[in-house]
Amino acid sequence: MGDSITDLRFTPLLATDVQAVLERHGYRLPSEGDHVNELVIARVGIALKNLVEVFEGRTR
Repeated sequence: MGDSITDLRFTPLLATDVQAVLERHGYRLPSEGDHVNELVIARVGIALKNLVEVFEGRTR
């Protein structure tokens, strides 16, 4: 189990895959513009890192 900061499995493709799954289930990014979307995606990245740590039993 690696550190999520240096974990080579944690790539932009992982976040893209998660976004695609959410969209397939009807979830959508806010429509307020690119700046808001970038902020949302940054927060999703943090949440995703937390999720993989919990999933692998690496909670702090």
